[in-house]
Amino acid sequence: MMLYDAWVVISDETRAVRRLAAEHPDWIAVLEAAIAVASRSEPGDEEFAGSWVLEELESQAGRRQWFPNLRLLVTYGILEKSGESTRGGRRAYYRFVNQLATRAALDLVRGSVASRRKPTLSFIGAGESSGTTDTARRSGEMRFEPRSWR
Repeated sequence: MMLYDAWVVISDETRAVRRLAAEHPDWIAVLEAAIAVASRSEPGDEEFAGSWVLEELESQAGRRQWFPNLRLLVTYGILEKSGESTRGGRRAYYRFVNQLATRAALDLVRGSVASRRKPTLSFIGAGESSGTTDTARRSGEMRFEPRSWR
């Protein structure tokens, strides 16, 4: 593999982790748990089950959390599914496309996600809501007759 090719792969991983952090910031914790599970695997066999990641996430957070599967990380190109699902389609095994690059990208992104606040919506009302212009208060006085369908 050429040095340029390795740089492009790392760049793709960084882009994928940044997109994940921007679009689904709650999945960063899932990604961290997946890295922890994969690092405990035997060298050469970094496959892990999605349920193992949920158990790791529960032990890190101290409470039970539910994420249906890791397909979102597969669509971002961070994980890949290895083999067919087992246990009647209820367990899937995954592996990282490039675990070292994902770790490096996560280290870059981790600080920016923690400091960012979600925007809050504010309601700005215009006009007067008291008196005769308030439609909600006058709704009982309004007559409505639907047109005949015949």
